[in-house]
Amino acid sequence: MTEPTKPRALTYTEMMNGGRQHLDDAEHIREQELEKKVVDLERHVDHLERALKDSATPKRDASLPEEKRA
Repeated sequence: MTEPTKPRALTYTEMMNGGRQHLDDAEHIREQELEKKVVDLERHVDHLERALKDSATPKRDASLPEEKRA
């Protein structure tokens, strides 16, 4: 008699690809587009964080020497 086969555990790749070992071309392109969007959004967040930090820092009047500032 043949023993029934036990289901095997999925590999990491299969888990990340919805149970499949390979992505098809359309899904691969979609993944690349999403990754590009994530990178772009992270860049925007970094820019906004720098802008907020710069706006919170008081500006010094560099045109006058310190003894002339009131």
